[in-house]
Amino acid sequence: MLKEKMVFWPLLGVFIAILIFGLTSQGKREEATEELLQDIELMTKRSMAKKKATKRSWDLDGMKAVDVLDSYNVLLERSPFFRVVSQEEIKEIKTIPLKEEPKDPVFKYKGRVMMGSEVMVIVEDQGTGKSSFVKEGDMVGDFLVLRIDEKEVVLKKSGGEEVVLSAVKKEEE
Repeated sequence: MLKEKMVFWPLLGVFIAILIFGLTSQGKREEATEELLQDIELMTKRSMAKKKATKRSWDLDGMKAVDVLDSYNVLLERSPFFRVVSQEEIKEIKTIPLKEEPKDPVFKYKGRVMMGSEVMVIVEDQGTGKSSFVKEGDMVGDFLVLRIDEKEVVLKKSGGEEVVLSAVKKEEE
């Protein structure tokens, strides 16, 4: 029993000290929280005042009036990707003519492919350099593939013009 009393009294003293410390720090915590809220409110007011002062200094009408291409010349001159060109230089620039498309398309038979029982041929438009796999009933440019034989491929234009491509290779080729 004596041992228990010897342990009890020091533990009781520690418990009382913890209670006193907790109660005193609770009051300080409330004061610190109140100070923090006051600081937040003060900073909010300062921020709002600064925002209003900045908004008053904006000259929106002046900015709209100056928004023309001439106001960007300084930026354009400094850009490594763009060079300001004067009206005289624009007049000196010569236009490059585009390559004219051939008026009459020239087709060339390039080969034949069997897809199961279906026969397809490779026809190259030499004007554009494009090759197409076509079967009977398909269109090559403005031409309809009428017939595919062993020796020739017959193409017909809507106006009635027919083009016959020879599937037989010539000796000179």
